[in-house]
Amino acid sequence: MMLQRLSMRVLLMGLLGWSLGGCVSISRESIAPAPTQYEQAHVVGFKDIRFWGDEIPPYLDKMIAQKRQMYLTNNASRQRIDILALSGGSEDGAYSAGFLKGWSKRGNRPEFAVVTGISTGALIAPFAFLGSRHDETIKRFYTETHPQNIFSLSPLTALFGGSALGDTSPLRRIIRDEINDELVAAIARESRRGRMLFIGTTNLDAQRPVTWDIGSIAASGHPHAVKLIGDIILASAAIPGIFPPVSFDVRVTGKPYQELHVDGGVTNQIFVYPTAVDAREIDQQLGVKPHKTFWLIRNTKIDPVYEAVGWGVADIVERSISTMTKYQGRGDLMMLENLARRDNFDLRLTYVPQNFDTPLKGMFDPIYMKDLYQVGYRAALSDDAWKKQVSGFSARPQENVGHKGIR
Repeated sequence: MMLQRLSMRVLLMGLLGWSLGGCVSISRESIAPAPTQYEQAHVVGFKDIRFWGDEIPPYLDKMIAQKRQMYLTNNASRQRIDILALSGGSEDGAYSAGFLKGWSKRGNRPEFAVVTGISTGALIAPFAFLGSRHDETIKRFYTETHPQNIFSLSPLTALFGGSALGDTSPLRRIIRDEINDELVAAIARESRRGRMLFIGTTNLDAQRPVTWDIGSIAASGHPHAVKLIGDIILASAAIPGIFPPVSFDVRVTGKPYQELHVDGGVTNQIFVYPTAVDAREIDQQLGVKPHKTFWLIRNTKIDPVYEAVGWGVADIVERSISTMTKYQGRGDLMMLENLARRDNFDLRLTYVPQNFDTPLKGMFDPIYMKDLYQVGYRAALSDDAWKKQVSGFSARPQENVGHKGIR
């Protein structure tokens, strides 16, 4: 989740206008589930397609059976399990796009048993899941897209109680064009082979992470599966305050309710599976001892970057949010390092290098994204493409030479 300087100023202006305008608000179309009901809510027409990202999935046995099917149909999967996790990072997703292309070029990119995506990583995840033949689609999005292809800002919206300062109709159209029947059918085929694709959002009512099982949705055969997957991706990338949340119609004991979901990066910058799930026990149940690896792509710089901060409200707030997001991401990475150690996974990590200094002149700046794409591409081809541990972050910030956006 990432805001750049102009958007932060617009956000603060909108919030000020909202407060001066008498706190006007727009009612939701349907009420949210009550605190005693929200855990029972399910998306109309679907079953076993999501779970809380902070607890054991209630249908874990079904997922284990799916994994057993993968072992039966693909003997190679008994020897290795590769999990790819794509983090949030807004326009910094260009790093993942370039890295995946370079990894394909290098010739040793595995078929992932599991792919997860958060925020900008959610936009990439379906294509990374389906393999190298979709690298050009990802490249096109992160090197040919302009801000107007993603959103339009309308600061006055906040004055009248709107849910955001921007309109993501352009991004919704891109998602609708790319996440089509053909692509969803391909995801369904891979899901039936036992592979898994997960995307994370944040349930704003519940203040909890939600993990959506995209493969199961795709394989459901439901006529609204394509639309639901598109809505989930849009929700995962919905930067609060800038982009509107995405509502999901749910039911509890037959009664209609509505959930609001926003950027998955609000609760997790990157994820693989809930820490309550013990992969060692699953391996034991399945009778396998594969070589297992977490492949983590963090779409941002992970070490502190020194930059003198001005006295303005926007300067202080944006720098504070930047710092909070950076350290949240570092904490998530350290948690995954501990999880890998506990569950006998190797860990491989890559992230935007500290010396990348192309200035970010606005959200989804095409020049910035093209340069970062090339950095990711070259990184994947280098001999030190992956770090083998998360611990050992630099405690001393480097000076920010050219980058002026929130990282």
